[in-house]
Amino acid sequence: MLTLETVKYYDELGLDTIPIPPGSKEATIPGWGRREPWRMWQNPQEGANIGIRAGGERNAAIIDCDDKNAPETFVNVSHYLAGLGFQAGAYPLVQTASGVGRHIYTTLTSDLPGQYRTLAPSFGAGEFRYGPGAYVVAPPSVITGSGAYTLISGDFARPFPTLDLSDIRPFLGNQDTTPALPRMTIPRRAMALLHGKNTESFKSGSESEQSLIASLINAGYSFAEVLDLFNRYPCAGKYAEMRTQNPKNAERWLNHSYTKAAQWAATHESKVRQTITAAITWAESTAWAGRTGAVDRLVFLAHLAIAYRAGRLNWAAACRDLADRAAVSAKTAATATHRLCNGKLLDIEIVSTVESANVYRLTLDKVTHSLSTSLVRKCVSLSTNHDLFRQGGLGKRAGQVWQVLQEKPATIKELAEMSGTHTRTIIRALSRMAGMVDTYTGEVLPMVTSDDGATWYALPADLDKLSLIMGTAGIGKKQKERHTKERREHKRELAAGRVTNKTVTNPAANGEVVT
Repeated sequence: MLTLETVKYYDELGLDTIPIPPGSKEATIPGWGRREPWRMWQNPQEGANIGIRAGGERNAAIIDCDDKNAPETFVNVSHYLAGLGFQAGAYPLVQTASGVGRHIYTTLTSDLPGQYRTLAPSFGAGEFRYGPGAYVVAPPSVITGSGAYTLISGDFARPFPTLDLSDIRPFLGNQDTTPALPRMTIPRRAMALLHGKNTESFKSGSESEQSLIASLINAGYSFAEVLDLFNRYPCAGKYAEMRTQNPKNAERWLNHSYTKAAQWAATHESKVRQTITAAITWAESTAWAGRTGAVDRLVFLAHLAIAYRAGRLNWAAACRDLADRAAVSAKTAATATHRLCNGKLLDIEIVSTVESANVYRLTLDKVTHSLSTSLVRKCVSLSTNHDLFRQGGLGKRAGQVWQVLQEKPATIKELAEMSGTHTRTIIRALSRMAGMVDTYTGEVLPMVTSDDGATWYALPADLDKLSLIMGTAGIGKKQKERHTKERREHKRELAAGRVTNKTVTNPAANGEVVT
């Protein structure tokens, strides 16, 4: 089928696609903004149109030039891109079904809140679509009563023009247009309150609906999404009653309530996140002894970062995700997780399958006991995720030592106590960092120094330059790119039915790497 062949082509190029009903421009699959493309394409309608979702592996961002409502929009945008060095033909240019509009495909290298923004009036009409809640219809889709989307220049297989915030700011309007992003799920407690259930414990409808709003905010819902839900569900009745009397006043009340709840959520952590934060504090302030202590600590912190983001004490974590966060290899992340499970800091709650990673649980007894009995030092952030401190470079212990010295000078004995390692290891790390030399120029580039050989100090250092000297520059980026490719290949194998649960090995059991 031509549609699936085209979907495969886009997928191989790192573009996320979504199925759209034949002849239409509207995506109708629930959760299309978050679901994996291969899942949505398992049973497509015959002759389905194709949408390309913003973001994805290519960080796709599409400039939608609406020349129908503002002629010369495309000319203005294309001239601006030419000023940045991107001439016609250097980017995919798609003619929309109307025959008038144009889509320009780029890559956005910076983070920008929201999903899309309108173009500045000085450029014309249209939108800049960059978030996973935005998409465009892609060739060779056909719109009933209109026409087909056609690639008229450029090549999807070539790298897109890369834009950062300074590049795009001139052609963006002041309005931050953030549409409601389709949600896969609504928290169970919130769903009950949306239907007007389980409100008996609240003193009033206002209090019940304020609790509902807070629950939705913690789940990541924007005000536009909350407003849509309140308009579609009965809730506790307060908002519905106000809306019947005066819709504008009702929306103002809801907006005020949302703002208050958002402010509260920003300054108050849930009990679960407080527990995870305490575990992070313990991990960062405890001496992790042994040859693998520095790595185990980083992998444990990677687990906790995932748990904090999820807001849960049980979380799914794939080895590759842990590896990218901890700046170690996937195999190292797996074996470190195995040691953490053996050390009773983590437990496996649900064993991995071909479609999902292991679900882990924080073993609270040991962590909370350690928090109450062992937390005797100031918490120091010991991030060693730079390429300079990867294997083949200076190593994790050297990175830990250097980060400690960023806080304050310390003796070799103090560094050994804080890191949980032998003084000989500290001396070797200090010696290497003090003797850094550019072998091409002979320039000495020390990272640390000592006046008397006893107390050591950190010096300003260009970690990027030093990683080039050590030959480790770019390792982290290459690893992430490789992991992204492996994930995509696994998804294709899974969609084709060539992977079964029998082929999956528990990474925490023996160090094998799985998706």
